Amino acid sequence: MIKTLKLCLCFLAASFLAQGKEPTGGLDALVAPGSKPVKLADGFVFTEGPASSPNGEVFFTDIPNNRIHRWDTKTKKLSVFIKDSGGANGLYFTSEGDIVACLGGKGTIQSFYDDGGEKELLADQYDGKRFNKPNDLWIHPNGGIFFSDPNYGNKELSQDGEHVYYVTPYRDQVFRVIDDMKRPNGVLGTLDGKHLYVADHGAGKTFRYDVDEGEEGTLSNKTLFAESGSDGLAMDNQGNLYLTADKVKVYNPKGKHLGDIAFPERPSNLCFGGKDGKTLYVTARKSLYSLAMKVAGAGFKNSDFAPEGDMVDVTISSIKEKLVYDVKSFTVKSGQKINVTFKNPDFPPHNLLFVKPGQADVVAQMAVNMGADGFAKQFKPDTDKILWGTTMLDHGESEKFSFTAPEPGDYPYICTFPGHALLMRGVMKVLPTE
Repeated sequence: MIKTLKLCLCFLAASFLAQGKEPTGGLDALVAPGSKPVKLADGFVFTEGPASSPNGEVFFTDIPNNRIHRWDTKTKKLSVFIKDSGGANGLYFTSEGDIVACLGGKGTIQSFYDDGGEKELLADQYDGKRFNKPNDLWIHPNGGIFFSDPNYGNKELSQDGEHVYYVTPYRDQVFRVIDDMKRPNGVLGTLDGKHLYVADHGAGKTFRYDVDEGEEGTLSNKTLFAESGSDGLAMDNQGNLYLTADKVKVYNPKGKHLGDIAFPERPSNLCFGGKDGKTLYVTARKSLYSLAMKVAGAGFKNSDFAPEGDMVDVTISSIKEKLVYDVKSFTVKSGQKINVTFKNPDFPPHNLLFVKPGQADVVAQMAVNMGADGFAKQFKPDTDKILWGTTMLDHGESEKFSFTAPEPGDYPYICTFPGHALLMRGVMKVLPTE
């Protein structure tokens, strides 16, 4: 399935034993100094499938109790998201903020709204037969869904084996893309969609594939990545892969084993989450744990550091039906060329305007004061407080613009359609050039 670490030298010998050996020190750059696993909640039967929502909350499943739980990372409170989950196991969030689940009890892939209501049945059969017990999934940047279908707990197979499948972006077809594994489990791809990792839990190995272009999920160049199977997989923003076995096992992008992290209970799955993505959340049998990290999860922007190079590409999207941007902050250096792409998959019109430090609320109110005249002027006030930005984009439109990062400071960006700036805002942090 899918989605840890610790540093403090006094815990190295006890907690980071790697197959009976002392750790190589490769974890020092990943785990926050002095951090150790913290139990957040317990009393479950078997926890699985953690996934981080766009706002950093963590959702996970308790399979025997047939529930999906939500851990609020701000209030540190647990709640029940869905009581009758259909045997939900692996979870993953779409770019629009909907949660997609492998419903092992029902043999289906199902999406849900953020209030727990069922949204769309995405897949329920292949070649006229129901799936065995869908376990873990990953959503490709094009919207297609890869998922594993082992047969844990069932006496008989529904399919002719335990395989990996792909649901097309338009949800009109399901393709079998891997058919030579003993028992596939954890599934996870890279942010660019070019590579897929699949753990063969039955064979005790994890493989890496190239994802070919097209919308059929075709895989090629199968390569052994690690001599370890895994229940869950997670990736940090440096490309390191985290596996769950008797401990959390960490590998660099080339497959070098960096070390192991021990937890009080055997881990089943893991994910990065929290506001900045620098917390590793681990489901382990009857409990949920967290571990503070130096690195953030893949997809989270590290707000403490600016990318290297003379040019930085940034893509920001609205989140459908949420009235928020998917990127709340990013960091650059003064003098870098910034290429921004803004996409609007949402139904209301949105724009993206960068404004001078401290002027977000002022500009937002100026847009409101435009009244009915604002439609003709796309609610973009005539003011030097606005630095760069887009026109007002309708559903499905995108626009690109470029500028040179200014002097150091915090530069807000907002949507100026009346009322939207209350939620649709973020900040570009500009650091000095070293």
